[in-house]
Amino acid sequence: MAAFDREALTVNGVEVTVQTAGAGEPLVFFHGAGTVTGFDALLPLAERFRLIVPYHPGYGPSADDPSVDSIHDYVLHYLDLFDQLGLDEVTLAGHSMGGLLASWFAIEQTPRVKRLVLAAPLGLRVPEHPTTDIFTVPDEELLGYLTPDLSVFEGHVPMPPTPEFLAERYRESTSTARMFWGRVYDLKLPRWLHRLTMPALLLWGDQDRLIPPGQAAVWAELLPNAEVRMLPGVGHLPFDETPAAAEAVVRFAAEGLPV
Repeated sequence: MAAFDREALTVNGVEVTVQTAGAGEPLVFFHGAGTVTGFDALLPLAERFRLIVPYHPGYGPSADDPSVDSIHDYVLHYLDLFDQLGLDEVTLAGHSMGGLLASWFAIEQTPRVKRLVLAAPLGLRVPEHPTTDIFTVPDEELLGYLTPDLSVFEGHVPMPPTPEFLAERYRESTSTARMFWGRVYDLKLPRWLHRLTMPALLLWGDQDRLIPPGQAAVWAELLPNAEVRMLPGVGHLPFDETPAAAEAVVRFAAEGLPV
């Protein structure tokens, strides 16, 4: 299997880290609000695509940027990064917070996104299936909210957690809180989802305790050209929990491409 190459780039004065693997049509993945498990579970995508996984400012090895306090700041950041990487048209995937970011990027830059993958995306207010406010979950319960299979954290979460590990989690939580402390949804998002006319895949675990799978039908109704793939027995970390998640993305993203 392919391995990631890591590169440090400066984007509008902020040093960020970008991981790439594979060759072919570009597939960019926007990660969610935590990076603790890394992204090796995405490497099967690199067998078919040029996989590009940037770390957002304020996450992982990328530098902090306290001025980034809205999802639209990240959209503008990625406009600069895409230009720097020469990415004119991509398949764009996003998980959780990264799904909201991918949605807004595609809304505002529709010609640059040929296919869209949203894995348990954050962003909609669905009263009958409310998103869990992660800031209200006790620390000792958080891993259980992320996945029913705690083995995915083996080798990633030291027990007991080291001071360095806790400091990094606090740093990433602070970056997330700048955007979502007030609410974990975007009231303006539903109005503009009709612009996402490209083929879209909604990928969800049917055991997701953070962003309930009942939200999938609401997204599917608002997106003009979406299909839903529900993953049985899977929580909020589909790519870490089952290889079926990456396999579904490969099949969807490869439709129409030369064999």
